[in-house]
Amino acid sequence: MFDLERQINSWSDHLRARGNFTETDIRELESHLRDEIDDLISSGLAADEAFLISIKRLGNADALSNEYAKVNTDNLWKHFMLDPVNPEAGRQNRRDITMVVLFAFLAGTLMKLPELFGLKLFATGSELFYVRNLSLFILPFVAVFFFIKREAETRTWTRIFAAFFAAAVIINIFPSYEPHHTALLSGLHLPLFLWLVTGAAYSGKQWQSQMGRMNFIRFSGESFIYGFLVMAGVAVLGLFIMAIFQSIGIDAERFFEQYLIIYGICAAAMISIYLADAKRSIVENFAPILAKIFSPLFLVTMVSFLAVMIATGQSPFMEREFLIAFDFMLGMILGLVLYVISARDVNQPVNLFDYLNLVLILTALVIDAVALSAILFRLTAFGITPNKAAALGENLVLLGNLAGLAWLYIGYFRKRLNFARLEKWQTDYLNVYLVWTGFVAFLFPIIFKFV
Repeated sequence: MFDLERQINSWSDHLRARGNFTETDIRELESHLRDEIDDLISSGLAADEAFLISIKRLGNADALSNEYAKVNTDNLWKHFMLDPVNPEAGRQNRRDITMVVLFAFLAGTLMKLPELFGLKLFATGSELFYVRNLSLFILPFVAVFFFIKREAETRTWTRIFAAFFAAAVIINIFPSYEPHHTALLSGLHLPLFLWLVTGAAYSGKQWQSQMGRMNFIRFSGESFIYGFLVMAGVAVLGLFIMAIFQSIGIDAERFFEQYLIIYGICAAAMISIYLADAKRSIVENFAPILAKIFSPLFLVTMVSFLAVMIATGQSPFMEREFLIAFDFMLGMILGLVLYVISARDVNQPVNLFDYLNLVLILTALVIDAVALSAILFRLTAFGITPNKAAALGENLVLLGNLAGLAWLYIGYFRKRLNFARLEKWQTDYLNVYLVWTGFVAFLFPIIFKFV
């Protein structure tokens, strides 16, 4: 069944990806498109016919993009640092920057409050507390940022903050006994769980739609890259501060450890989500572009690894550290695959990157199967532990995700389904990650008696 609203939103997102439109431009073009569609429907045309004709009359995205590029000459940094011409857009931009600064300060201050009770960030005995709670210091402020920006309903605020509050209570009332495996697993999985919860704040009413979740996947990749870049800047700033003060005989290391790192982490998080959200309509997302560059490189690396492993008969999967590392690698490969998918127009014909994506997925499936067999061997040989159970579950979750993508890609190549089905599979699969991360964070400690 033709979904007119979904098609209009898809068209608007495609214009954003061209990189030459401001949000005001897109809203104006969308308004013209809707007026044209309404006129054609009132004259007796069906919604799908009216949509196609209206798109044709407005012009294709490339032509529109080129024309707007001649007019919209402001670069990225001018958009961020200067007030837009539109007074309303200027007020919104200043409000967003004010929220970023305020929430970064509040998050950093909240992170320092435990010091009043003897829990210092780098002090012995405090590590477990900060591993469990680090995401709870920052992500609620990220959610508030999007609530205000999206003008969310009170009901949405209530539901999401109920989830944050429940997570904070549960994670901190659980006891933890040596060797603290379940506590560490909870601390590692809780940020992923809460990040998916934050996705509902980011997407607003569109969270239940395929498009809203795919936009959140793109946003997550952009934020991840920006976060690394901003943290690198914070590190350089810290080294510079220590160097110049050292030159006059003052040791600034204490300031770096107690203030710059804490407030820098919070500032990096808030700045990253602001940049990733603000640039949607300014330049094309570069996470998918980087994914297209690195996908072939990862593919060559993995194929070479498999060939050498088979030729030498050596397998690193008997070592727990390698199994953990390969889980992270599989997650990174999945991220590369998703960013390539997110950059793709669903109506675009099959291209080289589609085939590269499938080969990358199939190679990852082979490695995942080998790693899975090694985990099962360790379970039968040495018994069940929290870490092994978590590794088994994560490999199964990744295996299901990759296998589903491979199956759908093959169906797409054989023209048995359209590309939108593949996107829907991935956006629906976010629910599996939500359930699994919540299961590890909240139920693993109980199952394994808090050890």
